[in-house]
Amino acid sequence: MHSAVAINNQIVITEIPEPQPQAHELVIKSLSCGICGSDLHCVHHAQQLADNTQNIVGRSMMDPKAPIAFGHEFCGEVLEPTKSDPRFRAGDKVVALPFVLRPEGVSLIGFSTPQLPGGFSERLLVDSRLTMPVPNGLDENIAAMTEPMAVALHAVNRSEVTNNHVPLVIGCGPIGLAVIAVLKMKGISPIVASDFSAARRDLARQVGADVVVDPAETSPYQSWQHAAATDAQCRFGPTSPLFGGDGLRPSLIFECVGVPGLIQNICAGAPFGARIIVVGLCMERDQMIPAFPILKELDLRFVSFYSPEEFQQTLFHLAEGELDVSGLISDIVPLDGIEQAFDRLSRPDSDVKILVNPQR
Repeated sequence: MHSAVAINNQIVITEIPEPQPQAHELVIKSLSCGICGSDLHCVHHAQQLADNTQNIVGRSMMDPKAPIAFGHEFCGEVLEPTKSDPRFRAGDKVVALPFVLRPEGVSLIGFSTPQLPGGFSERLLVDSRLTMPVPNGLDENIAAMTEPMAVALHAVNRSEVTNNHVPLVIGCGPIGLAVIAVLKMKGISPIVASDFSAARRDLARQVGADVVVDPAETSPYQSWQHAAATDAQCRFGPTSPLFGGDGLRPSLIFECVGVPGLIQNICAGAPFGARIIVVGLCMERDQMIPAFPILKELDLRFVSFYSPEEFQQTLFHLAEGELDVSGLISDIVPLDGIEQAFDRLSRPDSDVKILVNPQR
């Protein structure tokens, strides 16, 4: 079958073996699969990612010397059910967490060898215990957005946002826009968003940002202060004799870029007592001056992935129309258009999320 894999720092379409399911695994036909920023990074920096996961997790999550089969944001159709899980029948439309649980350990779908193909393959394997039926006749392209939107839902849940907070989202790429959409769904306002790209600032407005800032012209932290100003003392956030804070609602800052130096930049610009949620995945060495978060008593929280419950909640929100992500989908391309799609996404001014249909 055909599959998109990374070989020698290039994304290519090649023939790979048909997937062979083990216990608890379903064979599904890939209907739609989103291209993630981590896919782009992995094409050119697979060795770095492998080394980092070895250091962090204790074992490498991929073999950079072997072809890497991509695609972890997918929706598919069940082709071969498993006797161990009678919930699923052939023809069922499903989404799944991108993991398989095997006796030798957990493997990550979308960053593995062709023996465990990803969503950019015509067919792939999923773990039935981590698989969910797509409800309400939800379109497969919207259903494929479950995984990245679950990342955003988890980040917002970890932030413990309340109606009193005024969020500031730094970076309006796919994850930043997803965070804005989730905050909007929860009824939080005003939401301040910052990005250098005019196109992404426009998208931020579309998905729910109330104040949108070009950081090349205006400080996002000053814009936040204007949006967070209040005369109601009962709504004041943390205050400090050294840094003040009277007249401002509590600050909640989402770092959604993941480049070196940005966490320190946010610590320098954040008000006293701000809660900072680091969602952007920086795989390089970084440094910061601890005196900034110490003296400002900043609360730094780092997030990744999601729980199975959050994944299921995200699918429900999409199916019920409570979470509108249609504006984030820039294009849908066939499998043989994936190389051009990767190139387009490396220049992010025009595209946010490109989906691949391996059956076209």
